[in-house]
Amino acid sequence: MIYKNNFFGIFKDERVNSKTFIFFFLLKIVAVPVFYFVYKKLYGGLERFDAGKFYEDSRIINDYAKNDLLGYIKLLFGLQDENPGTNLYDNYILKTTQWDNGRLKEYLYNDNRVVIRIHSFLHFIAFNSYYVHALFSCFLSFIGITYLYKSFKSFFAGKEIFVLAILCLLPALWFYTGALLKEGLVIFIFGCTIYLIKNYFEHGFKFHMFVLLLFLFFVSLILKPYLLFFASCTFGIFFLVNNSKKIKYKTLAFIILLMVAISSLNLASIKFKSRSLLSAALTQQKMFADASKGGIFLLDNVKFVRLEFDSTLVKKVGTNDSLFTIKKNVPYIYWEHSHQEDTLFSSANLDTLTQYKLVYQLPKSGSNILFDTKNFIGATVSAFYYSLFYPFFFNSKSLIQLLASFENLLILISIFIFLFGLIQNKKDKFPAVAFVLFAILLCFLIGLSTPNSGAIFRYRSPAVVFILLAALYYLPVGKNKQESISN
Repeated sequence: MIYKNNFFGIFKDERVNSKTFIFFFLLKIVAVPVFYFVYKKLYGGLERFDAGKFYEDSRIINDYAKNDLLGYIKLLFGLQDENPGTNLYDNYILKTTQWDNGRLKEYLYNDNRVVIRIHSFLHFIAFNSYYVHALFSCFLSFIGITYLYKSFKSFFAGKEIFVLAILCLLPALWFYTGALLKEGLVIFIFGCTIYLIKNYFEHGFKFHMFVLLLFLFFVSLILKPYLLFFASCTFGIFFLVNNSKKIKYKTLAFIILLMVAISSLNLASIKFKSRSLLSAALTQQKMFADASKGGIFLLDNVKFVRLEFDSTLVKKVGTNDSLFTIKKNVPYIYWEHSHQEDTLFSSANLDTLTQYKLVYQLPKSGSNILFDTKNFIGATVSAFYYSLFYPFFFNSKSLIQLLASFENLLILISIFIFLFGLIQNKKDKFPAVAFVLFAILLCFLIGLSTPNSGAIFRYRSPAVVFILLAALYYLPVGKNKQESISN
């Protein structure tokens, strides 16, 4: 379909032909078996990680359709009744591990349900094949990458094929979009949103496009707001400034407007959430650090509980692998849903009757990062270092960290090229500066809130790709802009 009709025109481009798009897509789908092999053979099984858990949860939700089709349709649109005692909750939701994970945030959602809903529907034609789901996710990301390419290609005349190569083959972005993870859907929404914003500022208001943009904003706020909402704001300002004929100093205007937007978001956070953005990031870091220490995580209607990673501390309810009670005198920490900012501690459990749903059980992570958050300057430096330059070959401890080291080398080289071009090149600095600012700010947020190098490598990928694009902006490569890559 890509070759015959450019997949309904999505892959139609005056600079890159269908064969080139097919070539890059074939390179991308190699990530599907590579990801499966790495986690299946080298890390003990796909089912222990997010990709396997998403697959299993989507299968369970699909089973619900076979029992109650109308109820399943309601579930697809978020209209389901999933209270304890319902058929959906007792026989399906309780068996999942990721359905409720991500909705425990008291500040922002990091929702898993959108992904599970989509892939539960895909199960009707996937015939229980993980590869079909992974390939679908990979294809979604490729559509998103294509829209990102179309959004920014005008700044890279004669370098279009290199833009597409960077977007497709950045190690982390290539690797994680080859799996049943959020990344495929996130890149799809990212690309579509930025492309619609660009068209709005270049071609004016169109009602159907506006409605679609509102829908994408809504999904962004529940899926990965720290990336998608921030990207929408940043590149909304970018295209506003870029298309304005009245703004002479575009770089300065962009920086000022971006700082105003961030300050406004910070004030809104203080007013409505009673905490600054920095405080929220540090709270998220603490929650992430608690989870990365490992443990058994349980949930009921009142609280979220963490016990040590020891199966003897809990008792399974009957034959249900998802329901447990906590044994007497077992210590645990917990967060009540009504005020999740407070971490509470029970030194000896006395309630052996309350039944909890098992959310997940995790051994201690081997890639945790420790730094002092009380020292703001030290925490800032650490956030930048760990999100951009760690690990780096000599301190790599796994295959994934070796891949991260290679990507970090590309980032380091790109930063040097960007700085050199900024000083020596007379080209308009605005696009490259905007790209780097977006990447740096997002990496700082990720580094500050995510004290785990493996998670950072995965989460930062949609951001650091813009550092490489900023370097490409200054590199003297590519064909003459009058030539066509499709010829």
